[in-house]
Amino acid sequence: MLDRLYSKSRSQFDPFGPISTPSRAYLAASSSIPDVIIWLAGRPDAALHPRSLATHGVFSVQFGSNNDVIPFWTEVARGETTSTARIFWHDESFLQGRLVRTIESPTAQGLFITENGVVPVFATIRSLASLCVDLQYAPTRFEDCACKLPSRPSTDAAPVHCPSNLEVAAFAIRKLRRSATLRFNSRGKQLRWFAALRPNDGQAITDSASRNLSGFHEVPLPKGVEQMADPFLWEADGKQFLLFEEVSRGQSRGRLGCVELAADGSPSEMGIILDRPYHLSYPCVVPENGELFLLPESADSQRVDLYRFVRFPWELELVASPVTGVMLTDTTPVLIDGLWYFFSTTIEPFMETLLFTSPRLEGPWRLHPANPVSTSIKNSRSAGNLFWKNARLFRPTQDCSVCYGYAITINEVTRLTPTEFQERPVTHLLPDWMPALEGTHTWNESSRWQVIDGLRLVRESGSL
Repeated sequence: MLDRLYSKSRSQFDPFGPISTPSRAYLAASSSIPDVIIWLAGRPDAALHPRSLATHGVFSVQFGSNNDVIPFWTEVARGETTSTARIFWHDESFLQGRLVRTIESPTAQGLFITENGVVPVFATIRSLASLCVDLQYAPTRFEDCACKLPSRPSTDAAPVHCPSNLEVAAFAIRKLRRSATLRFNSRGKQLRWFAALRPNDGQAITDSASRNLSGFHEVPLPKGVEQMADPFLWEADGKQFLLFEEVSRGQSRGRLGCVELAADGSPSEMGIILDRPYHLSYPCVVPENGELFLLPESADSQRVDLYRFVRFPWELELVASPVTGVMLTDTTPVLIDGLWYFFSTTIEPFMETLLFTSPRLEGPWRLHPANPVSTSIKNSRSAGNLFWKNARLFRPTQDCSVCYGYAITINEVTRLTPTEFQERPVTHLLPDWMPALEGTHTWNESSRWQVIDGLRLVRESGSL
């Protein structure tokens, strides 16, 4: 039964075909020593020394968290939300390696198990290329940083797990039942984003023990608007403004809208502040030297554009495009000691958070030496402004492991300098602050309000 399922799945996508292991004689007969070797052909001969094969050692890859006969079988069979690929660098032994990159991608929950390898394989190729570039341009720096990492077993000593016919049958039944349930529950419905407000009474979201997400009330959708997402708050001239991505009824392309909030939180009529022939979202407002700027997401244009508010919030002018030729999402800056740090995330082939620096908003932006700062689907895309609480810096990120925009991870940035970056997750905001939510992916606040967004299934007529 396993062979039949595996063969059918491989006809859809087969990233894990057999690779022959080169013989020791072949390796010894190589005419030149390469800079680095990428080893994909199973377990290498333990008698080989990595430095005898390549000047800067060997990279190896481990797919999945278990020693499965089919990579990622356990993750798909158990319905785990993420699947992990690990890249090891071997400088002394093939039995031990230094974990230089961990890639967490969402688990494809379908019946065809090999399709779950699509994102991990492409992500691994991208990461290996990035590591090779690092080695090419700064080999000493790469080795110095890698050698600080602990050496650990790079192969699973557990026996190879081959699922029984009973396990495979139970797996197939669960997947078919899951597919039928999802289709039944979503019939005649569409997923739609909305925003919700509550007064800012000092409720903190940075401590799991005292976190409180009660008291939010939904912001009414403006006339003709079908979705409202990525809410940002800004105060100007004693007034409170809510900026957001809006998607009009019958459209799929987002525009940036804005409303003024009354003292009770009720919104004014919406005005469109930015409309382009491509999708716009994530209206991140940035102050600098007494002026206000806007860094919206415009990934479809393959640019990061910076606008200046000539008259906030209704009049904008394009100032610069610091990044071109690449699709980056949800760019979010923070200013520390006169230097701007910009967090931005790639889309294809997987979510990878890049950090840029510049003394000026308009650039030039330079890649930070610690890149990539995240290769995990659980905390890559930004989920709102970075913020300070009790002299601690926090970075909200999206957890897209279950689905896009499923939840928010709050990370504490423990180290951020021109050469270093470290963060740790401190709490998790699940889509449970209102009934029947499917996701929540943006958090922001002002002195008066806190805002969050939610995702839910809505009947095509507009009712829940």
